[in-house]
Amino acid sequence: MAEKKSLFELMEPKQAFLFGIIGGVLVLCTIGFFILLLGGVDMSKKSSGRGTTGTTPTVQQPTAQAPTAGTVSIPPVTNDDHVRGSKNPKVTIVEYSDLECPFCGRFHDTMKEIINVYGDDVAWVYRHFPLESIHPNARLAANAVECAADQGNYFWPLTDLLFENLSQGLSQANILAAARTVGVNTTRLETCMTAGTYNELVTQQSRDAQAAGGRGTPFSVAIGPNGEQIEISGAQPFASVEATILQLLN
Repeated sequence: MAEKKSLFELMEPKQAFLFGIIGGVLVLCTIGFFILLLGGVDMSKKSSGRGTTGTTPTVQQPTAQAPTAGTVSIPPVTNDDHVRGSKNPKVTIVEYSDLECPFCGRFHDTMKEIINVYGDDVAWVYRHFPLESIHPNARLAANAVECAADQGNYFWPLTDLLFENLSQGLSQANILAAARTVGVNTTRLETCMTAGTYNELVTQQSRDAQAAGGRGTPFSVAIGPNGEQIEISGAQPFASVEATILQLLN
């Protein structure tokens, strides 16, 4: 009885070789398929919660937070402050300013517009923050407007005019000329301002601004109905200040 031969034995040597290669490739493909299948399951578990589309994980953006009361520490508003606008404000903006600073002059105009529009709800408080290293006459001017206030309701008119005439400089002669224009007794004013009567006040308000985080002028803090506080740094335009007010009102 003839012995049965296997398939490989019946094939030509070349055919057997090719058949072996094809078989090996098929086996490797099958193994690879199962590896990929298992790997895909693992990857899906690892990527859970990191985005649903694309290959790049989705980064969650931080959620905007409401203003937090007490984030900026400034002294409370008192009857000694110079206030413009509402006597019973829902929002108070405390500005630390420099009378020789052009950016403060720009922001001064913005705040005047804010009071014209929101004066029933907003109070504007002016405090001093002279940057004497670059504005050598700012302290003298700060003393001048405080001394003018001693004679009556002259603080805001003189402050407004000094900013309007800022391009002319803040020499003592120019300050006295502006004071004369708004009705201040310049003899009394000159005595008060050259004596540096309000130097201590100006220094303390400057320290308060720095302690609150002020590094330049103007530096302001908007305070909402419940004590929420939002810092306003620099000469922000009307739209930006308005947005801050509306945020606090809402």
